[in-house]
Amino acid sequence: MKDKIVSIIIPTYNYGHLIAQTLNCLIAQSYKNWEAIIIDDGSSDNTEEIVNSFLVADDRFIFIKQNNKGVSSARNTGLKKAKGNYIQFLDADDLISIHKIENQLNFLELNEHIDICLVDTKYFESDNDQILFSDLNLKNDASTPKLNGKGFNVLSAFVQNNQTVIQSPLFSKKIIAEIGLFNERTAYLEDWDFWFRCAAKNYQFGFLDDQDSLVLVRVHQNSASKKTTLIYEAEAILRRKFIKYIKDIDFISPEEKMVLLKQNRNSLRKTFRDLMADTSLYDFKKWKFYYEQLNSFSLFSSSFIKALNVKRKSNKS
Repeated sequence: MKDKIVSIIIPTYNYGHLIAQTLNCLIAQSYKNWEAIIIDDGSSDNTEEIVNSFLVADDRFIFIKQNNKGVSSARNTGLKKAKGNYIQFLDADDLISIHKIENQLNFLELNEHIDICLVDTKYFESDNDQILFSDLNLKNDASTPKLNGKGFNVLSAFVQNNQTVIQSPLFSKKIIAEIGLFNERTAYLEDWDFWFRCAAKNYQFGFLDDQDSLVLVRVHQNSASKKTTLIYEAEAILRRKFIKYIKDIDFISPEEKMVLLKQNRNSLRKTFRDLMADTSLYDFKKWKFYYEQLNSFSLFSSSFIKALNVKRKSNKS
């Protein structure tokens, strides 16, 4: 196992104040045969200066600078450069536990039928990584889905919502050859799109339930997942893509496809309901966008009516 190289891909944009902690958690990893490809996506802060100190001290770190093109482009740059047998994504403000990579690699090597290994995710406030929470809202009201399997059940889970944060999976680089790179035109939910495409190619997911193998996600004001309206808009666009993905799947029955399409349609309606409820009636540009994305007068109308009910109830309260 020790001959297997793990490529850790780290996009960064103006995270010079946090990236040293992230890189130090890699140096501390119990598994040592890795390369860390840091892609600076047009930072204007001291990121390069901070990273340079790591480059001098440890030749496992690789630094690439590019013009600001977004996180998907940065990850794709890293994937093209990666020499490893396995891929680990890591954001420049987040951490992974000391044994995460070693334990996941062991799990994959011992369970050759599993293609993508997931682990538990914990969240912490930006200035305190000692107190961990099970959910993004830091209230311990939810926990990480323990996704196992492939086929219809996994697809159904991903239709409902994204089942994993980007930092959780460890997987063979060979998957990239079939799945392809990240969609650089997909904002915010590019990882959901990527994992759904994996499920749509019938790759097997396996959950390693081990508290020594954790993702530690920093929660702060700049967290992408906090930008609610933009996330909803991105989800609306992504769910339109899911329709095509589902129709192209060849390993499930027509009846199962219909179930997935119905699930996606219902979720699409709810997404637009929430968007419409927060949109001014005079924001004609947004309403035009919603209609074009739904591409259905009946779906648009039903979402609009439900949004009016949401507005009415919120006004009463």
